[in-house]
Amino acid sequence: MTFSSSLTDQNPTLVLDASVIINLLATGHSHAILRALNAPLIVTDNVVREIERGAATGRSDFDLLKRTLNDQILRLERIDGDILKDFFDLVSGSTSDTLGDGEAATLALAHGRQFIAAIDEKKATRIAAERFGTLKLVTTVDILAHEAVRSCLGAERLAEAIFDALRRARMQVREYQFDWVAHTIGAARVEACPSLRKLARRKPAIPQD
Repeated sequence: MTFSSSLTDQNPTLVLDASVIINLLATGHSHAILRALNAPLIVTDNVVREIERGAATGRSDFDLLKRTLNDQILRLERIDGDILKDFFDLVSGSTSDTLGDGEAATLALAHGRQFIAAIDEKKATRIAAERFGTLKLVTTVDILAHEAVRSCLGAERLAEAIFDALRRARMQVREYQFDWVAHTIGAARVEACPSLRKLARRKPAIPQD
C-alpha cells in the first residue's frame, strides 16, 4: 500500500500546531520522528500556552513538550509585526469563521514567513484555504508517512507509533489517508480505534497479512 505524503519539500520549515505536537508526543517516538525530518521546526508561544493549559487536566504533554524545546528539536517563536494582523483577523468574527489562539498563530506565522503549517483540524484547513490560498498545509499523517520517518522507525515501530497516536491522542485521519493508515497498523488495530471506525465502515474489509 503506497501513500504520497504531502510533505515532499527538502528540509522545509514547519510550524507545528498543538494537535500535531500532541499526536507526535503520543507516539512515544517524537524525538526520533522530528529529528528524522531534518528540517527547522517551529512552535508558537500561543501553542505552548495552549498545551500548558491542558496540563491542568492531567495530560503529560506539556512536560514532554518542554523536553523537546530544551533539546532544541523545536524552536519557540512569538508572532509580531505584520503577522499580528493576520492573527487578529483569524481570532475575530463569527464562531464559524474564527480559530483559537494556537491555530491562528500557527497559520499566521506560516503564511507570513512562507513556511509550511502542520495542522490537523478540518475547520482550520478550510479557513486557511479561504484566506491564504498559497499556504501549504500538512497533517500529522503526512509527517508519519514521510519517507525519512518511515525509514527511521521501520515498519513495526511506525505501526506502533500510528496506533498510539490514534489511541492516546485521537489523531485525525482524512478519508484519503485511511487506506494507508489501515494497512500500516492492521485490521485489528483499526477496530480498536474509535476515531477510525466511521471511516472503516465506508471501506471494504481490510485484508489480513
